[in-house]
Amino acid sequence: MTDRDETPDPLDESQQFDDPSPIRDDEEPPREHEPTEAELAVEAEAEPSGDIASDVALTDREAAANDAAESRRRFERRDAVRWSARGLAGLAAAALGVGAVLGATALPEDLRAQAQAPSTHVLPASPMQSRVCAGPVLRVGTADGQDALALAAIEEPSVTVGSLGGDVAQVPLTMRQAELPGAASIVQRGESSTLSAAQSVSVDVDAVRGLAASECAETRLEQWLVGGSTRTGRQTTLTIANGSEVAASVDVTVYGPDGPVETVGSTGVAVGAGQVEVLDLAAIAPGVADAVVHVASTGAPVTAHLQQTITRGLERGGFDVVDPVSALTSAVLPGVVVAESSGLETQPDYDDTTPVLRLLSPTGGAVRVVFQSGDGSTIESEGSLEAGRVTDFPLDDLPVGTLAVRIESDAPVVAGARSVAIAGEGLDFDWVAGGQPRSGASSIAVPAGPGARLHVVSTSDAEQEITIDGEAVRLPAMGVLERAVDGGAVEVVGDDLVIGVGYRSDSEIAGFTASPQGPAAEGVTVLH
Repeated sequence: MTDRDETPDPLDESQQFDDPSPIRDDEEPPREHEPTEAELAVEAEAEPSGDIASDVALTDREAAANDAAESRRRFERRDAVRWSARGLAGLAAAALGVGAVLGATALPEDLRAQAQAPSTHVLPASPMQSRVCAGPVLRVGTADGQDALALAAIEEPSVTVGSLGGDVAQVPLTMRQAELPGAASIVQRGESSTLSAAQSVSVDVDAVRGLAASECAETRLEQWLVGGSTRTGRQTTLTIANGSEVAASVDVTVYGPDGPVETVGSTGVAVGAGQVEVLDLAAIAPGVADAVVHVASTGAPVTAHLQQTITRGLERGGFDVVDPVSALTSAVLPGVVVAESSGLETQPDYDDTTPVLRLLSPTGGAVRVVFQSGDGSTIESEGSLEAGRVTDFPLDDLPVGTLAVRIESDAPVVAGARSVAIAGEGLDFDWVAGGQPRSGASSIAVPAGPGARLHVVSTSDAEQEITIDGEAVRLPAMGVLERAVDGGAVEVVGDDLVIGVGYRSDSEIAGFTASPQGPAAEGVTVLH
């Protein structure tokens, strides 16, 4: 053996390699050398058979074999050096990238390069808000009972708009089934403050008698209607209005005390653009004593209302319109009237002449209810709701008067409260919807009706000064306020307020909760 067969020293960066060929990514890693037949023959011929120190021929043959082997090792070593160099280069690049990132974050904020794509914020020509009203009082079926599918409008409502500015217009909608004038769509342009619209109607026709006031509500993809019944003598009609220019497909689910009700023909209900669809709730969910209706829309948002009529034999028991609400973990019901018991509720078929609080939690959970009187005194109650089951809580044991009802729950819940009016002239009822707080200036529509009163409930933990038609009023933290108002519109300025309007005479009762404004069109940002 010669010195050439010794293990080579480690390579350093100062060494130069005689192979200038570039290193390609598709090269194979170094492999262990397998001698060829020619190399084996040379080594066999060079195998010493005598004394190498005295035999010159043997020494020459061995030197030739070693030279051949060294030549192959030089090529293999060059392969290894190429792959080692590639690995070092990769590690260096990775380290450089990490260093760049760490270095960038270590730089002061004002020295870093701020790269932002150029953009333009495009605003609409004018902000637009819209509300859709419940429309006329409807009768499903003829008075003589000959045609159960006939649809007729028996009384037109009076619509009032509250607006702080802009251009307001009414766009009529039509009912598909009978091509009757339907609900009105109220559109406001050029004003970002809250648009308010409401309707009222007093009806005394055939088997229908009562007073109803309802809010013209914003269109939504999902909404709940807390109220109504399809038991004998109770007719509940669902109206679904589409004020957009695109058709909508609507699914209707009815809940009762035993949970969701199996329905027929309540999914995929087509509501054309600019049209109102009418469903007799008894036709899809008969025999539901205490109802809550869920309306979900695709394609376009819609507005839903319930119209409920009660008839006990030949006696007319009232009329009301139920407004839509959202399922949230808190709600406030302003202006819930608890009247003194008349004893009528003890008679057969008069059990729904008492005030109740109706709750439904789609998923179930704990709930806390606070009943608050005008003097600030409260009564609290806690319990739990079963998932998907409608529960009515009687309120006739509460103090007589007008209450604000505050609800908090662990899971989303929907709420409504029934108030009643009982007198010799007749009976009536009203479903008060749960509301959400609003802040800033609002013009609240007050349609015509007997004894109109404004109900204001604070959800703020701080005392504040609010104004009602320019008059300053101190409102305690979590306080309530009630005052008489004239028809038309009333301007209210304050923070975290839930506002309602109520009406009452001896034999009539009605009201609605003003919902807060949804986001008006705020424009879009366009990246260039």
